[in-house]
Amino acid sequence: MASEFPTSSDDDQPDVIDWMRAEWVERQDSAELEFVTTMALLRTHQWVVRAMDQELRSLRLSRNAYLILTSLQLSEGRTRPLGKLSKYLMVHPTTVSMAVEQLVKAGLVERRAHTTDRRTVLATLTPAGMKVVEEANNRLAGGRFGLDSVDAETLEALIEQLQLVRRAVGDVETGH
Repeated sequence: MASEFPTSSDDDQPDVIDWMRAEWVERQDSAELEFVTTMALLRTHQWVVRAMDQELRSLRLSRNAYLILTSLQLSEGRTRPLGKLSKYLMVHPTTVSMAVEQLVKAGLVERRAHTTDRRTVLATLTPAGMKVVEEANNRLAGGRFGLDSVDAETLEALIEQLQLVRRAVGDVETGH
């Protein structure tokens, strides 16, 4: 997996983000820092997603399915309302519903009505789902989620800085 990622940069060529920044400054008169930050985040996201998807494909899991399984694994009683899953994963409720339906067909999740609120649908991780999500977590952790060449200090600093940014843009979700 790591072999498909660049190991060194070509010193004769500017980093793509540096190039974008220079071109942006030449053509635009505002929001340079915001544009470059956005491009850096999006490019990093794509690299991490590529690494994750490669591992998940071998388990026949989509990224959304994996995130749903992991959310259920981390939840009390291994159960979550579909609406909460949608909110936490920041995907449309229909996307969650369709992914959960596929997980139900695969025997990885059970879907049922809430005991006191019939409008609420719950997803619960099955024992088979637990095995699959544990295997996925082990595989992804083995490659450090595509971040294997980034040191722990940098990752801690990045988490802290991104938390500040997330809060500033309105991401105030709690883990409950």
